[in-house]
Amino acid sequence: MLTTKLRALAYGEVRLKDPFLIRSMELEKGYLLSLDADRLLAGFRETAGKKAKGMLYPGWESTEIRGHTMGHYLTALSQLWAYGHDPEIFDRISKIIDELAECQRDDGYMCAFPEALFDRVERKEPAWVPWYTMHKIISGVTAVYRLCGIQKAYRIMKGLADWTASRVLSWSGAMRDAVLAVEYGGMNDCLYEVYEITGEEDHAKAAAGFDEMPLFQAMADGRDILDGLHANATIPKIIGGLKRYAVLEEKEPFFLEMAERFWDMTVRHHTYITGGNSEWEHFGKPDILDGERTACNCETCNTYNMLKLTSLLFRLTGKKKYADYDERAYVNAILSSQDHKTGMTTYFQPMASGYFKVYSRPYDNFWCCTGTGMENFTKQCEGICYAGEDILYINRYVSSEIEWKEKGVQVELEAELLKEQPVSVRVRGNKGATGTWRLAVRIPEWTAGEPQISCCVGVRRIHQQKDGYVLFEGRCRDVGEIKIVFPMKIQVHGLPDHPCAAAFTYGPFVLSADLGTEYMETGTTGVDVTVPLRKPGVNECILYDRQEKNGTKAGWASAADLAASKMMRADGEEMRFILRDAGERELVFSPHFLKNQVRYGIYFYLYEKGSEAYGEYCLEQERKEYVMAHRREVIPLGNDQYELAHGIQGRDTEAVHIAGKRGRSAKPGGWFSYEMDIPEEKCALAVTWGGSGACRILADGVLIGGEENADEDTGSCEKEIPLPAKYAGKRVRIEFRNTDPKRTLCLLNELCISVNR
Repeated sequence: MLTTKLRALAYGEVRLKDPFLIRSMELEKGYLLSLDADRLLAGFRETAGKKAKGMLYPGWESTEIRGHTMGHYLTALSQLWAYGHDPEIFDRISKIIDELAECQRDDGYMCAFPEALFDRVERKEPAWVPWYTMHKIISGVTAVYRLCGIQKAYRIMKGLADWTASRVLSWSGAMRDAVLAVEYGGMNDCLYEVYEITGEEDHAKAAAGFDEMPLFQAMADGRDILDGLHANATIPKIIGGLKRYAVLEEKEPFFLEMAERFWDMTVRHHTYITGGNSEWEHFGKPDILDGERTACNCETCNTYNMLKLTSLLFRLTGKKKYADYDERAYVNAILSSQDHKTGMTTYFQPMASGYFKVYSRPYDNFWCCTGTGMENFTKQCEGICYAGEDILYINRYVSSEIEWKEKGVQVELEAELLKEQPVSVRVRGNKGATGTWRLAVRIPEWTAGEPQISCCVGVRRIHQQKDGYVLFEGRCRDVGEIKIVFPMKIQVHGLPDHPCAAAFTYGPFVLSADLGTEYMETGTTGVDVTVPLRKPGVNECILYDRQEKNGTKAGWASAADLAASKMMRADGEEMRFILRDAGERELVFSPHFLKNQVRYGIYFYLYEKGSEAYGEYCLEQERKEYVMAHRREVIPLGNDQYELAHGIQGRDTEAVHIAGKRGRSAKPGGWFSYEMDIPEEKCALAVTWGGSGACRILADGVLIGGEENADEDTGSCEKEIPLPAKYAGKRVRIEFRNTDPKRTLCLLNELCISVNR
């Protein structure tokens, strides 16, 4: 354990030299400057009773979550300014801050929607995550103050924190529980950061009001209760708890232990090879990953937040496992999230084979992941290195120039992303400097053998390995150079819940196979989130012959070795590999983060050609294709975004988690309803009951199927209620009304329309 917190070197101290990363930042900068600040400000001006100077942007910026983009936008612009000191960026930030200051009330409130949304959350009425949006806004103005030094941003930040504290410190216990049941982003995180700046106790108390202690206690105890929890709601809560440990003078080890155990739990049992996690934005059961591979895995916001958590954990502990995960997720999930031609970014990154990445449209989506994408590609200088009292940790291998102020020396790092070459570290000495420097160079987890190390005269290797790093020392007045070759090879990685699943990596790069560009069709889910549609009949198997199999290893390991041995480098191509299997199929693999407009496969199933297991797999695939072909409208219950997209209404209703299943409940006398599109086919409403009594189901106010009674057990009671033909081709409001005087009505999992089979 470190005795002092490491310092992250970034803005003004690290300059990128890698052409790929410079290009990605330039694409993001171009997009940010193309946005109309007056349109992003429109909701703030209208809420303040002022005339807007532009129309609200469509998409999410015209919904109850409007204003969240402004928070991300300010953070991204501030990062750009701190990195490059472009006067055009500073002028835009200053204009926005001036406008926001005009929109702030005397009590500190300032938002793009009325305060009434916060009242609705306290009354347990449906509202789309107002505290989540407030977190983004506070974080944005805080970034402006921290990175740009604009004093007016400080006053806005403090006013928002004062308003928040006034509200939070008035909550009863029951009201606090009601508020914390709705996604609130990292309100504790941003308020602890504000407290670190202002030193005002009420800001720390308000932050603690968002600390979800039952969740923290479960994590500290090592109890994996993540199944069914909204991933992008949960990770920021943990970041906030860890920020409490980092910021408050009275260190409470509980919060560090809690965050470390959550991180271990998530990375070891809920994370794919790319470093991403979740399906349909939610965690599943531990070690159930193959079973949840769909078009809606790995929300980009989740990885953004996991990297925030990981960076803070590394600064506090110096443990190499955090640096290893950081590299894996940064390269294979964050860099993978950008269209390298347009600069637009993804919401989901499918883990099921046969899908493709879908990117936001620039001016009419404004998803949450559009916002985190703005931040991801304006902070490329972060995470490369960290400084201790007398040592510099090199964590990411990114060509860059580093000013190490503590030692008064310059460090040049050569490690171009798209080229296999030695990592070169050159320390440019300062003749006026005294003392010695120490460098800790990370030995990556993917290294396929002992690193090959060479040093110039005057550089001394202190340790071959110490806590996963190679340590070097030299004099600050001298020039020193180190070259390291980390051997790479194809490695194969499985999944815990399928004995035949395999993914391939080469060094730090996850490899995916090109599966063509046919039928590049999309659909929508949630609130206008675009998702890829799967081409039927995708082949996600790699076949081998029995006689080819390596007899020295058993089962999956032998098949994996065989598959890796069949990966042949394409002629003249540095990182393209061709695999020909026993079924005469040829697959071309390359780094996944470079894939844009193409269907891909990351995970494949390794089967012996003609085996019984392969035959069973083929039959199961036929069944799944048939079922999916007959599903229509689907609502993930308890997921606010998807429910709001279907016009949720109700009274005495709330989202619930029961035995790892998410759902929606209504108290006796309560109800909830959704708008659903009914296909022009014979169909039924498919529901899963959970711990429910009597319920009336209505379509546009008319009882359908009589009175339904559900079992009072585990939610395994599934039923299909036929829909009358008169509703075919119409948008109908489906209502569930609790008529039981004592028991709570509860529906679990998904509500969907199933075409009769």
